[in-house]
Amino acid sequence: MNPYILIPFSALLINGALFAYVNALKGNSKTVDLYQRFSFVLSIWHIALILYWSFLPGNLSLIFFKISSFAWIFIGCLFFEFAVQFTNSSFRFLIYFFRGLSLVSFLITLSTDLVIAGTSRAYWGDVLISGPLYLPVTNFVVGLPTLVGSLILIWKSFGSQNVFFKNQSRLVAYGTIFTYVLSFLTTILPRFLGSSLTFPPVSGSAAVIQSICIFIAIQKYGFMDLKLEHIALRLYSEIREGVILLSSKDTLLFINLSARKMLNIPEDVNTGTVLDLKGCLEGFPSDSYFERKEFVNLAVQSTVPIPGLHEELFPTPENKYLEVSSSPIPLSGKSGGKVYILRDITEKKESFEKIRKLLYRLDLDLDLARNIQEMITTRDFPDSPDYKIHSYFKPYVKVGGDILNVRKEKDESLHILFGDVSGHGISAAMVAAMTSIAFEAATGRSTYTDQNLLFMHELLKDTITLHFLSSVYMRYVPSEKKLEYSYGGHHPGLLIRDKECIFIEGSGGILFAISSPKIQRYELNLQKGDRILFYSDGLFEVRNGEGNILGKQKFLEAVKSLMSEDTNSMIRSILSYSGSYGEGEMSDDVTIFCLEVL
Repeated sequence: MNPYILIPFSALLINGALFAYVNALKGNSKTVDLYQRFSFVLSIWHIALILYWSFLPGNLSLIFFKISSFAWIFIGCLFFEFAVQFTNSSFRFLIYFFRGLSLVSFLITLSTDLVIAGTSRAYWGDVLISGPLYLPVTNFVVGLPTLVGSLILIWKSFGSQNVFFKNQSRLVAYGTIFTYVLSFLTTILPRFLGSSLTFPPVSGSAAVIQSICIFIAIQKYGFMDLKLEHIALRLYSEIREGVILLSSKDTLLFINLSARKMLNIPEDVNTGTVLDLKGCLEGFPSDSYFERKEFVNLAVQSTVPIPGLHEELFPTPENKYLEVSSSPIPLSGKSGGKVYILRDITEKKESFEKIRKLLYRLDLDLDLARNIQEMITTRDFPDSPDYKIHSYFKPYVKVGGDILNVRKEKDESLHILFGDVSGHGISAAMVAAMTSIAFEAATGRSTYTDQNLLFMHELLKDTITLHFLSSVYMRYVPSEKKLEYSYGGHHPGLLIRDKECIFIEGSGGILFAISSPKIQRYELNLQKGDRILFYSDGLFEVRNGEGNILGKQKFLEAVKSLMSEDTNSMIRSILSYSGSYGEGEMSDDVTIFCLEVL
């Protein structure tokens, strides 16, 4: 066995291992694809070298030299394409030029003796005899794109603020230059001098050094398992939430504009620097692997400047409280990193301070909870010669989830919220209490019923996760006898007019069940004697002794038969009818609201 074969064989093993590793972990990255093309052709060159030095019989060596020449002829062009893509440069003309030059050179090599004139046998194996175009091809087709690609890498790295890119670009460039010098000294220079080679040409085997440098660059810079370009796009560079990606050593890999503003981090804190979140968030744990926690933003609370942060570059943020979600994430399939998603929860925490106090009091005593619910449920309705309000409220247990709130504004209009929280008992009552407080906040914001319902939904959706709310929001203008209303998943109410009972048409998404319910606004012109009736489902979901439900249809038939009575009598008769069907046992909260136009 020729021991010199171990040189290209070792290079083949190393390059093949790198190729297999990248192929196993690569993502959808053109940079990695171009490296794989380069590495694949380089492996073919190594295989060809092994065969060159295996003392092929007869004229077979010359034929094989010409056929396999595409490996070393195209290697410079492939590296140049990689360098352009790695640095995100625009040299498309040169790419096509080098491609065409390489193709023409290969065809000339294959069909003539101008590049490879023949072969000779040395003590390490077969060596090609160069033709008159061999040196121009190796210098202009292989050497020129290789050196131009290295210059692009070095030039781009000088102007980069990214420490990772700067280091890896120079590593590839210097590794390539070292490979070229070694190849020039052992393969090309002796042919310039006109002397025969007295030692094995190692140009192909030396190129494995270049391959190793490229592999380190694409692995360190993150083009494989996790790509920083995709982080910038997919982890929301422009969204409201802040996004931070740190390495396992807390080195900053990515931060979007929202995170910079939230934590008051200046623009001169770039990727590659160490970012200690303990100096930005109060109580940030030393073991920062957690799912979701709330922190106080030190950039707001502290009057002393945080070390390394320059307050003049960013105005002091107003987000005092931040919710941070954390997740470990692999980087390049080897080293671990951490992703943090920051959300401003200041407004939510301040809005719910009263609600938290209320919930604490409700938890102390169920009887006290009942008193609070009676307090927040409107019982004393406004007096007016233009209308009269009738109601009935009875929870299934001491407290319940039905909601009835009426608020009179300065313009004499009425804001009315009628709702039914899913379930019953103390948890439903807590949700009803929070919703009632949200209603108080909503009435002063807008006169539009749909906007107020959506405001309540946005205010409470992240807190209320185990219940949903079917509701209707009404605004009655007495001077115009006009009723504006929006449904939030509640069943239609009834309009009783001239001894007729018709549905108040409309629809809308239920609150707290989906992230973005569709809410619409409707209008209804009323007239004297009209009655608007809304009722909770506890009235028609009552069961008899056999377990059969009364049902909405039978209930509506009963209402129609009772609508000739005055309002108070009608409400009492409705309650008596449902109660008698259920043999005195109700299965849910019961609430009735009636607006009578005088």
